[in-house]
Amino acid sequence: MSLRQALIGYGEVGRILHADLVARGVSDIVVHDRLFADPASPPSRAAAEDQARVASGLAEACAGRDLVISAVTAGEALNVARAARPHLDQAWFLDLNSVSPQTRKAEADALAGSKARYVEGAVMAPIGPKRLQTPILLGGPHAAAVAPLLDALGFSVSPAGEEIGRASAIKLSRSIFVKGLEAIVTESLASARHYGVEAEVLASLGNTLPHPDWPALARYLLTRPLVHGKRRSEEMAEAAGMLAAAGLDAPMTRGTVEVQARQGALGLTGEPFGRLEDLLDSIAERTTALSSCRKS
Repeated sequence: MSLRQALIGYGEVGRILHADLVARGVSDIVVHDRLFADPASPPSRAAAEDQARVASGLAEACAGRDLVISAVTAGEALNVARAARPHLDQAWFLDLNSVSPQTRKAEADALAGSKARYVEGAVMAPIGPKRLQTPILLGGPHAAAVAPLLDALGFSVSPAGEEIGRASAIKLSRSIFVKGLEAIVTESLASARHYGVEAEVLASLGNTLPHPDWPALARYLLTRPLVHGKRRSEEMAEAAGMLAAAGLDAPMTRGTVEVQARQGALGLTGEPFGRLEDLLDSIAERTTALSSCRKS
């Protein structure tokens, strides 16, 4: 397609979208990430490897674009919308960040009065397996209008209504369970490994919550926070804010914020460890080291 596009944020999501859009024939696409200022940063190295067209800054990235996709982190989403506003013309501004309904509304307000059309996008599954075809819920008054355009680009989108925040409420309510489950499994198996009873615990879980391979599932749930903990902790902080705005208490969600942030700070990816037991031992060692470092 001849649509002029920009990707703001060149982490996992941005990089996958760039690769798949280019593969589908999108030739006019520019990328920007605030970490491009450091040539040695992971986004800089990824952009060079992908031969992506890098903008000199956010202003250049947004200028003259028809579609601007924001795929940064929850903590940066509102800042990006505010900073992009002066540089947007009649672009669709599609925000794919995992933020609360309240943050979505603040972003929409930040773009109010401009020609840009704000659309919230709630990514409803890990993007790795299905990539561009990962299900995305669209929200806001422009959701239905932009859906055919995104479909033509290869996205898998479904409008969730004209009310800004509805799609995000669906997304974050789901995330409370998914990211919370990761945190619970992390704590449960840390205890089980300490006492040498992880095999029995996993067998019992298989009886209580049937799954064909609980060790593999446990490994997956353990490694996700190790790889994405910082981003997921920001997402869960948004979820806690969503609950607070509704007058609902959120002790489990606040605890998940802490666990995700801690796991993401360990510096482990889980990839070098062939056995679940080895992964659990490495997590325990790094957790102890991190705790000792913070106390000193």
